[in-house]
Amino acid sequence: MTLFKNMRHALLRDTVTKLSMLVVVLWLCVALLPHALPELLPLDIDLPKTRMAPQWNLSEPSGWFGYDSVGTSVFYQVLSGAGVSLSVGLCTVLLSFAIGIPLGALAGSGRRYFDVLITRLMDILLSFPPLVLPIALTALLGGGFLNVVVALTVSGWIGSAKLVRAEFRALDKREFVEAARALGATPRRVMFVHMLPHAASSLLVHASFSLAGVILAEAGLSFLGLGLGDEHPSWGASLSEARAYLLESPHLAIFPSLALLSLVLALNFLAESLRASLDPKAGSA
Repeated sequence: MTLFKNMRHALLRDTVTKLSMLVVVLWLCVALLPHALPELLPLDIDLPKTRMAPQWNLSEPSGWFGYDSVGTSVFYQVLSGAGVSLSVGLCTVLLSFAIGIPLGALAGSGRRYFDVLITRLMDILLSFPPLVLPIALTALLGGGFLNVVVALTVSGWIGSAKLVRAEFRALDKREFVEAARALGATPRRVMFVHMLPHAASSLLVHASFSLAGVILAEAGLSFLGLGLGDEHPSWGASLSEARAYLLESPHLAIFPSLALLSLVLALNFLAESLRASLDPKAGSA
């Protein structure tokens, strides 16, 4: 009975993983369209089509998801918004790792003053609710791609720093670390050559979860009018505009919501599958 249950869970996990990978790859391909073939996603204003309902005409894909309050294709907005969300998400995760990994390595290196200083800084930033600091910074600095990435990175680096700190403290007294030190390896080499690779799998899982969280956070900022601005189509901005027409034109909110939901769910399922495959205890649970 237990074997059958484990097989069923493994099969279900593999199916969900494949579907999640397919969804993420499809959105990645869609995100590249505005850069590779910008003429395929025209965001022209066509006032006669204002808030027109979806029309399933194969010869006119611009009308598949209907039109917004100024006659712009919702279908093209959703496809263009994928590039915005993934660009902000990837840049934020990479910048957060570039800051968090060195700080976490210093905190876990065994030097108490570094550990106390960095840990207290993380505690101060964690005392704020998750979106308060990004909202405050974007309100202060203004919108735009760089400002949004910086605002989301201010608190986004903490997760990777805490993860690396915990891994380094657990590895500090292991035999291979002591052997490297005995052979004359510098502290920097011990941290980044001998210890950091052991945290790579945990960081990969954390990156997948973080990417989903950053995409949601960017959508929240755009929903509040603090995102990238009108020149960048965003799912959050589309949802913000749709609030005034929920009863009259629900398609304005349905399709951006489904796009955001599908990408975030796929990333979370993929991260969970990665954690189950990389952690034997999680995989057998």
